[in-house]
Amino acid sequence: MIALEYSNFVCLALLTVPISWMVPRSFAFDAVALWSAIVVLLLSPPTLIWLGLIAVCMPLLMQDSPDRGRGFMTGLICFFLIGGFIAARSLPTFAWLGGAFFTLRALHVTLDWWMGTLSPPTMRGSLRYFFFLPVIPAGPVNRLPHFSTQLRRRRWDLPTFATGFERFLLGAVFFFVISGYGMDRVIWLAGGPLGALPPFLEIWTLSALSWIDLFFAFVGSTHIAIGITLMIGLALEENFNKPWRARNLLDFWTRWHMTLTRWVQDYVYQPIFGLTRKPVIGLLLAMLVIGLWHAFSLYYVLWAFWQSLGIILSRLIKGRGPSGRLAFAVGPLGVLAWLSAARPVLDAIGVSQ
Repeated sequence: MIALEYSNFVCLALLTVPISWMVPRSFAFDAVALWSAIVVLLLSPPTLIWLGLIAVCMPLLMQDSPDRGRGFMTGLICFFLIGGFIAARSLPTFAWLGGAFFTLRALHVTLDWWMGTLSPPTMRGSLRYFFFLPVIPAGPVNRLPHFSTQLRRRRWDLPTFATGFERFLLGAVFFFVISGYGMDRVIWLAGGPLGALPPFLEIWTLSALSWIDLFFAFVGSTHIAIGITLMIGLALEENFNKPWRARNLLDFWTRWHMTLTRWVQDYVYQPIFGLTRKPVIGLLLAMLVIGLWHAFSLYYVLWAFWQSLGIILSRLIKGRGPSGRLAFAVGPLGVLAWLSAARPVLDAIGVSQ
């Protein structure tokens, strides 16, 4: 979503705060789910249909499935979830709202149910979980057990509300001021002087600026979502943990978009490692999932291999680089250099983003 569209969404999402506190406690999150469905209908009717089918059909299929047929039912649900995600990505006119995020939520519920670590959700619990407006467009990829626990423990707490308001304001500054205006101006102004550089260095520098812009936009939207949920009285999973303090790429990917990387670790890396006992294969497939989650393209396939190579190299040279204050300064710069080098390297072999 562009900044203007996102600003409209934020205004509508903010209304979940008074709704959640004005409606009687027993029905508060039913009302939030209803308002969320109305907003999704206004912004993207196809998304409402698909998300509604997920929220309604999954509990029915899981509750009616015998234990012997659990594997078949899991495969069937995953086939339709992934197929729907791919089909929506392949249709240029499809107004997709948060599909990448709610698909991961649905896969989490399905796979945990298959493994026996999660009971089938009730219809009411499923609708509350999938139609929670603050996290629909840009995450975090919150999980059902934590969300359900937060609903049960919810109570009014003024300091929590104030913290949520502060995070909301910080997120608005990050997203609309620094990313939406400041970084756009920086990138635009840098275009002229950078044109005098060799093409590789020009693309590399612009790529680094784009990563910084992405940080403020993504962290900003995360602060907005978590800020609103705190004002509602819920504490969801954190998504970022000071990623630019990372000493190496391995450290970076444990701090950046943590709900996504944890999802991939739980449902891709660990199963593949368990089957093959080869961590490199697990790493490659995990990063490939992250790449294709962003976009189905050759660029993101090769991007995944580039980032995997960086993690492997970080593992090999761990403990051999600078230490102390020098590491504190050099580490983040090295991380940014490697992340942003993917674009010029791939461009050099004829693969553009």
